[in-house]
Amino acid sequence: MKVIGRNDQCICGSGKKYKKCCGRSAVVSIDQVVENELNDIQHDMFQYALHLYEEFLDDVLDEYADIFEELPDDVYDLFSFFSRVWVISSIPADGKTILEEYVDIYGPKCSRPRTRDLLQKWKAARPSAYTVTEVDERRTYMKVRDIFTDVEHRVRIYETETGVEAGYFVFGTLLPAGANSIFFPTFLELPTQFAGDMRKMILDLFEKSGETNPVDFMSHDFINVFMVFMFGKDSVSAEDYEWKSPKQQEVAEMFQVRMKEYDYEEEIIGIGLTLWHKYCVRKNPRIIKTGIYEAALVYMIEMIYPYEGTSTQEELAEEFDVSPSSISVKFKELEKVLQEEIAKYEALVDADEFEDDLLWEE
Repeated sequence: MKVIGRNDQCICGSGKKYKKCCGRSAVVSIDQVVENELNDIQHDMFQYALHLYEEFLDDVLDEYADIFEELPDDVYDLFSFFSRVWVISSIPADGKTILEEYVDIYGPKCSRPRTRDLLQKWKAARPSAYTVTEVDERRTYMKVRDIFTDVEHRVRIYETETGVEAGYFVFGTLLPAGANSIFFPTFLELPTQFAGDMRKMILDLFEKSGETNPVDFMSHDFINVFMVFMFGKDSVSAEDYEWKSPKQQEVAEMFQVRMKEYDYEEEIIGIGLTLWHKYCVRKNPRIIKTGIYEAALVYMIEMIYPYEGTSTQEELAEEFDVSPSSISVKFKELEKVLQEEIAKYEALVDADEFEDDLLWEE
């Protein structure tokens, strides 16, 4: 192994003498020097964005002003902060994201080639959600697994007060920093007992979005994911799905209106919409009279979740102005096509897991 003299050029590529660069401390590795340098750069990048693009950030977030107004005070600051991180990394301004522009301007000015190379990789950074698989004893690093891709990352922990443990769920934007990654500029965490439910809700949101690429999904639907993360509840609408015909969407909309009038939980309404959408994807029904399908869908959901009481087919026939026999026929069709999904939800009800989920959400 070649011995590096103190007056030799440093091997990290900075152009400086070894004694004035990485050789200043024998215990500090080149990897750590580069990582620390990148951590300083990402903080500078955030200030660059806030200083030069304040108006652009405000314009993008003005589209979500109605959400801002309804947020509790203790959530408002978090939403404002993390939504700006999302805009910086994901929303183009004049053809480039702010992050891309910063890297293009300041990346070439970095003296170390390794730092410059890693900065180029930052351009692909987008928010994502992760499960913590390991935390080292000194609590300086953790391993996280992306819930969409199962790719693992070793991440530096800078937050000295964080209580993150293996099994936690974390949410943020990772930036490559050599052998490790760093969060830009920090992350949100959720305790282990809620991690499984949160993972399922975000993956369900991804499935409903129509996106096939999780990077595109997180770039476009960040606000929805953030709200689910903060409040543990996704209010699903019929408009969130792509329908093959206007009549199919009309059934979904009228089902949603009816169930809200009867004070059903948003979670139950969302499951009904998901089941109806799956049925439409598989069968693409040609609908003439929407009331038959609306009544059959209501009957099916009330059979699965009888918490608010159940309606008879005769009662629904009168409510929707259709015959009980037509409801019975369509209900059996729904039941046949969706038997696996229905069995899954019925099993959750039998195990009382669904009620536990609702209590947590409240």
